[in-house]
Amino acid sequence: MKQILKNKKKIDINSLTEILGVSDVTVRKDLDKLQDEGFLEKIHGGAVLIETKKNKFSSEEISISNLDQKEKIVETAYKTIQKGESIFIGSGTTCYLLAQRIKKEDEISVVTNNISILDLLLPNCKNVILIGGEVICQNGIKFTLGKKTSNTFEGIYVNRAFTSVTGVDLNAGLTVTKEFSAYIYRGISDITNNWTLMIDDSKYNKIGLVYVASLDSPDCIITNKIDKQYKEIFDKKEKRLLICE
Repeated sequence: MKQILKNKKKIDINSLTEILGVSDVTVRKDLDKLQDEGFLEKIHGGAVLIETKKNKFSSEEISISNLDQKEKIVETAYKTIQKGESIFIGSGTTCYLLAQRIKKEDEISVVTNNISILDLLLPNCKNVILIGGEVICQNGIKFTLGKKTSNTFEGIYVNRAFTSVTGVDLNAGLTVTKEFSAYIYRGISDITNNWTLMIDDSKYNKIGLVYVASLDSPDCIITNKIDKQYKEIFDKKEKRLLICE
């Protein structure tokens, strides 16, 4: 693996699995070890040699916090997708990481408001539908929001919807930072009966500016860690809870 990184300087996990003929789990473990050695730095979906790493993120790069936790969550989320399904992928960095996982052989169709994932999806999906609205940029992720966005859902139905949120709170419920985001979340129940919420543990006991849904609205919650009080609520409401510590 070291020689591959030396030659390519930067590589994604999917390419490493194909070149080495091993699972992505094995690749990730090897990358962790090489990162500990100071040989490389893990980035979203791959790795880069330390010598070629930029000192600062440019305005065009995507900033992803809690990368390790989000990658575990996305790995679990990806495994729930069945071949040939249609899915909705929302905005945010966790959704960006999920889009990176999609392969051409999955034969899936994607509806999204996430502009930043189009280059990832177009070569690997049967169909890609981008819903319109005002263009927003947050943490380097470009996406559309607004009333017109929710109207575009008319006539669309998907097998699963994958989103994240800004905050998850016992009293405030699920919240986001942008008011227009609410139109997306409130329209999800109209396009699917399988809403999967992907949240890392930094989202708990955090409140965004705008309420979008109650804690029991999602059908499935995927997280890397969860407090007992939140687990009790999800269990009581018979929600599917997948914990990938």
